Amino acid sequence: MDRRNFLTVMGVGSSYLAKTMTSEAASRDRQGAARSDPAKIDVGLIGKDGHAYYVLNGIPKVDGARLAAYAKGDSAEDVSWLQKERAFTDQTAIFDSYDEMLEKVHLTVAVVCLPYYRNAGACIAAARRGIHVISEKPVATTEADLDALERAVKESGVRLTAMLAMRLIPAYLCIHRAVAAGTIGEPILATAQKSYKWDERPDFYRRRETYGGSFLWVGIHAVDYVRFATGLEYSHVMGHHGNNAHPDYPGCEDHGAMIFRFENGGTAVIHMDYLRPPKAPTHGDDRLRIAGSDGVIEIKDFGRRVELIAGDQEPRDLDLPESRDFFVDFVAELRGETKHIIGPDEAIRVTRICIKAREAADTGRVIPL
Repeated sequence: MDRRNFLTVMGVGSSYLAKTMTSEAASRDRQGAARSDPAKIDVGLIGKDGHAYYVLNGIPKVDGARLAAYAKGDSAEDVSWLQKERAFTDQTAIFDSYDEMLEKVHLTVAVVCLPYYRNAGACIAAARRGIHVISEKPVATTEADLDALERAVKESGVRLTAMLAMRLIPAYLCIHRAVAAGTIGEPILATAQKSYKWDERPDFYRRRETYGGSFLWVGIHAVDYVRFATGLEYSHVMGHHGNNAHPDYPGCEDHGAMIFRFENGGTAVIHMDYLRPPKAPTHGDDRLRIAGSDGVIEIKDFGRRVELIAGDQEPRDLDLPESRDFFVDFVAELRGETKHIIGPDEAIRVTRICIKAREAADTGRVIPL
């Protein structure tokens, strides 16, 4: 079965269920007590950087799910923001550190939303306790940390996913399905854009060591949705990035481009920037176009339309599927109902691709993947 067909299969394989049961047994051994009822999903949130709302908004939509605990990203953090969230209750325990939270609370899922260079450490700590992990991307900013996280996940058998939720946006789901159905023939050239307003950026963006690079924070979405939409894997990458407009943040590239070779010999061009003007009508301008051997499919009007031009047919708009909730989608797999939109190894794989792309841009070399 090729990758494209595999991603469209909705059943959960017996091997993953067996691995999950092994993880649960290991967790009972380590913690000395059985996990809570499988129908219950006890969530522990670690930090608030990035897209914590993916989970906070999703918890009230899942029967049996609750925000059991929160670990501050910084011990001095004011948590009044959290107390306004629907997911917060008077049963939500608050801790100054994630180590204390992971030690004292039996969790089903840990959600990691720390400054990006700290994500891997928290993910590893949760995995070693047999807790499934939803991490803000990137899940790691160095190859050494990524290797350590990959080992921890494999050894514990937990499920790791990353907040690559653009796959669930209707326009991207639509293109994924249309390409998988053969509407444009063989995908050959993909072009993608991620463009954002600068606005205010956290202080940790100032240094590469704490930020990790814009390919890993901004570009990773497009790197992922191009793979998802085309069903193709990358074989090589080259790139360029720099900071021309924001000298106070030298560790944060405000523009960049990656050029990938697909394994089928095709090409992907992904460019990103923090140069979107303040008066632009939306915070971001995300785009995707895929040209194939028998047609072209493209997102239009800020994701409101998907246009297909194929064969000898006139251009037409495709019907968009309904949007899907990221947390709901993840929990459905944990409960054995459907397959999560992001495969078990993909959070690691996409992060590794972006680390290699950063290396390619830093060194001016073509890097095999």
